Amino acid sequence: MFDSSRYEVRQKVSISNKYVVYEGDDPVLSAKQKKFKLKEDFRLNDHDTGEERFRVKADSVLDVSAAYDIVDSRTGERVGAVKRGAFSFARHTYQLLGPDGSVAGRIVEDSVPMAVARRLVTTLIPFSYRIEDATGASVGAVDGQFSLRDKYTVDVDRERIDPRLAVVGAVVIDAIEEN
Repeated sequence: MFDSSRYEVRQKVSISNKYVVYEGDDPVLSAKQKKFKLKEDFRLNDHDTGEERFRVKADSVLDVSAAYDIVDSRTGERVGAVKRGAFSFARHTYQLLGPDGSVAGRIVEDSVPMAVARRLVTTLIPFSYRIEDATGASVGAVDGQFSLRDKYTVDVDRERIDPRLAVVGAVVIDAIEEN
């Protein structure tokens, strides 16, 4: 698991958001997010065995600038965290924090005009983000696809950023944005 540089995330919306992460054609992780929770806490499980693989937990209640800690459930290792950057109606930015809390990178919404159109016209326009490392260099992308169900690919340069942080981070962003 997490041996690739390309992943696909499919979301099914129901009473709770359900996510399945694919590595190639193989489903590797699944998650269910309960709606209307005051403090985000959800688990990503091995798709085949149901064993918990990652736990995501917000560090505060109802705080738009909360950090969402990502922990590898098997090892107890902190993979990192996702934290919303300065709030902007025009473009959303999230910091990717490494295990030690330092900035490992960012996930930045693609363009201001597209972001504004998504917020004012329709959320049917697929979301798209660029993944940057700590220096601002591009190391990947999150590209939404137009479909009846939310579906997007996550491409990441595995040598420059932890794919677990990028992929689980993309799922966290989708969940908190309710895209």
